[in-house]
Amino acid sequence: MVHKKTVTAASLVHEGHPIATQAVPKDFAWLRDSTGSETQTMYFHLDNGCVGFVQIAWAYLAMITTIETNAMFYVPGHKCVFETHNGHNLKVGKDSYEYECKGLTMAWNKEHDKLSVKYTAGKLRDSKGVAASFEFVRKSDGYKIGDGKNHIGEGTAAHYFYPSGEITAKGEINGEKFESKGVGLFIHAHSANIMPYNVGAEWNLSFFTGRPEGSSSDAKLRSTFHVLQYVTPDSYGAVNCSNAGLTEDNELKAVFWDTTVEHKELVKDENGSGYDLPKQVIITSKGKTVDGKPITVTFDARPSIRLHDIDVLHEMPFVIRRLVQALITKPFIFERYEDNAKITVAVEGEEPYSMVGIAFHELTQIK
Repeated sequence: MVHKKTVTAASLVHEGHPIATQAVPKDFAWLRDSTGSETQTMYFHLDNGCVGFVQIAWAYLAMITTIETNAMFYVPGHKCVFETHNGHNLKVGKDSYEYECKGLTMAWNKEHDKLSVKYTAGKLRDSKGVAASFEFVRKSDGYKIGDGKNHIGEGTAAHYFYPSGEITAKGEINGEKFESKGVGLFIHAHSANIMPYNVGAEWNLSFFTGRPEGSSSDAKLRSTFHVLQYVTPDSYGAVNCSNAGLTEDNELKAVFWDTTVEHKELVKDENGSGYDLPKQVIITSKGKTVDGKPITVTFDARPSIRLHDIDVLHEMPFVIRRLVQALITKPFIFERYEDNAKITVAVEGEEPYSMVGIAFHELTQIK
């Protein structure tokens, strides 16, 4: 039975107005207001093969505030490194574009076209832990769907995107130092007046980087396609909410607000979560190019390489864990990698084409 409804940001756009609009710097400022959660996350694919993300996460539940740093680093051929730590004492600059906690700092410059990230949380706690610094130089405009906010019952869930940036990185993983360039994606997520676990029952995130099919295999992977899609809980109507963006050569080419995600070839998770996990994920995104042409991207994904599974309750502080456990049973995050990924792009009136590369996939089940 549906008790409360979901109204998507796309559905609130008046006829004749663009559904996708440009995100502006204030969309990326820290808010930290009311019951809810907030994350600032940078995903990266480096030329040395390393993929992953770094994140500051804030939540206010049952009069308890938590700050966490989360980071994942995967180099093909090596064990994936995932770290989550209590961040303690989040400090936010006066303009809300600089923020730091124990082990992680993020700061935008005045022009808001360069983000500096320093991650030391792993090294602070273990001499063999990860340390890394990044510069994310924004190369494309940001975007949002409508005003960015989906209305879920009495609350809201908002997402804002910088879909492409050039990354320069250096650090130490598994005792080995590295320096590399690459490409990144930055997302600001914020929910207000709603418990985080009531926003979505299932989440799908994919971040593809690639090159035109048929181009030199030595060509750097600088075109990107990302999807962030979730379905609200049954009590909020089980409504599909989605955002997706396509960039080519660091320029925003298209934005999508109609994405379907199909899970195929389901198999029982061999690691004991109790969930059935897909061997195949078919993503179909429909939207418009920046010059107004209808466009569809199809991604027949095969997230076959297991990176890490996150037992969300296990990672939570005790008091919050007891609160959440009374309402949901097994929230899990499944992180996967695909080393032979391919997307197909079809712009109305033009010949379809494909891009090949790699992809990071994240499936979240909150049931």
